[in-house]
Amino acid sequence: MSKDTNAGGVVAGFIYQIYYFLYRLLSMQEGETVSLEKFEDVGAEKGERKIYYQLKHTVATSGTTIARMRDRDTDLWKTLSMWIDKIEKLGADATQREEITRSEFVLLSNKSTEENTFFQKVKNYQTEGKWDELKKYIEEQAANGTTEETLTGDGKKTKTIRDYTKHVNEFALLKEFLAKVETRFISDDDVKTKIDYLLVNRHHFGEKNAIVLREVLYGRVSDMLTGNELEFTLETFHETFGELFTKVKERKFVPKNRKVTIPIEPRRQTFIRQLVDIDDVMAQTKDDIEDLTLQRLQFENDYNDALAVGDNDDRALFEKDVKARWKKHYRTQNNGISAVSAPADVEQAARNVLEKVRGEHPMFDQDELNETSSNGCFYYFSDGDKPKIGWRYDWKEKYNGEEWTIE
Repeated sequence: MSKDTNAGGVVAGFIYQIYYFLYRLLSMQEGETVSLEKFEDVGAEKGERKIYYQLKHTVATSGTTIARMRDRDTDLWKTLSMWIDKIEKLGADATQREEITRSEFVLLSNKSTEENTFFQKVKNYQTEGKWDELKKYIEEQAANGTTEETLTGDGKKTKTIRDYTKHVNEFALLKEFLAKVETRFISDDDVKTKIDYLLVNRHHFGEKNAIVLREVLYGRVSDMLTGNELEFTLETFHETFGELFTKVKERKFVPKNRKVTIPIEPRRQTFIRQLVDIDDVMAQTKDDIEDLTLQRLQFENDYNDALAVGDNDDRALFEKDVKARWKKHYRTQNNGISAVSAPADVEQAARNVLEKVRGEHPMFDQDELNETSSNGCFYYFSDGDKPKIGWRYDWKEKYNGEEWTIE
């Protein structure tokens, strides 16, 4: 898959590839196999039939829109050359022709190709038989450009547009090959929309749950890839993700193992200050603090997703449950603690509150939160400029807390 040289482009291209792979998995037909990084960025096979999906993604813009695919765009000619190279490596012309006959070659991009001369002429060839016009254009492209060689740091020659166009022009089976080549424009948002449509109309999810499942699937597939190819049939897809489909369809609060960004100075977070100030055994080291922060951030993301699926009653009932669970321990363990109490007693009472609260598992609708989500929940509500809960008897004054009013 094409990757921009900047870090943002690399990440965006990876995300685009995973989402398109999910779309093809969800639209997979009986007897079809869909793969990622096997023989192409995304591939599909059914019997003898084979589809190569080469993905080219950009974050570059032209004005307010994503850049279009230019006539001498590297993404275009490098892709064609790469496909031809794969075919030529099969050996004899008969074997190459067999591969072309049974295959489709799709250049999929978020770059618009509407004004691309090459694809306009390919379309004219495929629909009106104008081969000579297309071949002449390719010959002209192959004759243009510099022949000057550029060397990389290891002394290897860097290929130019002329190298790619020349390779395409000299392919012996070019006429047959270009009869099987097409381009498809699909924006980043379009891919997500297509996934959501399939989840709603084929798999019968509500619109909000479809968005939740789309993001959970993205996370699962990203974790599974880790440099390896992936491949699914309908059967293996259902075996791998069937339980997840059922869980998300029936549940509102669904924990997701998403990557989150830890703040640069995590010790400055209010909930961490509350823990450090009472000498919590779980908040002693940098790694401890990052683990606690991860739990808090993952809960926040999962809670926002749950609220998107649920309604205001779900939110109010959940927060009342959280508040009640915290309050009974806060009142009980801090009974008798005041400003005249010894500092060691104040801290011990606060630690007792925290220990009891960590044993609680609040309910969102009918979903009981697991331990990680539960802890993250209490960290979340004890964080921010105006935390809603705390552990010390005087947490409101010490951390600018506010009365938790739930409507």
